Amino acid sequence: MVGGILMALFTMLATATYLQMGFFTPLYAIAAPLIGQQPLMPSLKQGGFYFALGPALLGLVVHLLWAAFWGLIFGLLAHRLHLTGGVSIISGLVYGMLVMLVMIFIVVPIVGAPNLLKLLGSFVFTISNALFYGLPLGLWPVAQPQLFTALPARQAV
Repeated sequence: MVGGILMALFTMLATATYLQMGFFTPLYAIAAPLIGQQPLMPSLKQGGFYFALGPALLGLVVHLLWAAFWGLIFGLLAHRLHLTGGVSIISGLVYGMLVMLVMIFIVVPIVGAPNLLKLLGSFVFTISNALFYGLPLGLWPVAQPQLFTALPARQAV
């Protein structure tokens, strides 16, 4: 979840500063396939002064669910492969890039979400996802190696 929160904050800061759109624009874009683009359009035009609580919360929940889903897959792979140390960190960075590529080229088009990533650049967001999402995932086995290298639990006698 840490990586998902960091990536959400980075994306929100990038849209508010670099793109001069609303701070919550990424959350409205994430919620758009479920509730339509009504909250998204004013955020694109009015910039940082537009806020709609319901769509922002929905977008945040959907974003964190995706982050948890991809994080769970990484955790299972890291446990299965007994990733630790530098291998874990590099694996997290690569995994973060792969997750963003899957999201950009497969998931976003399938669900019909507006692809705001094209405005800032898919390359920038792919690298950013590696750093802000993949790096925390890669550090997880380093910080808690017992979760990833432990032997299976012994059966009770």
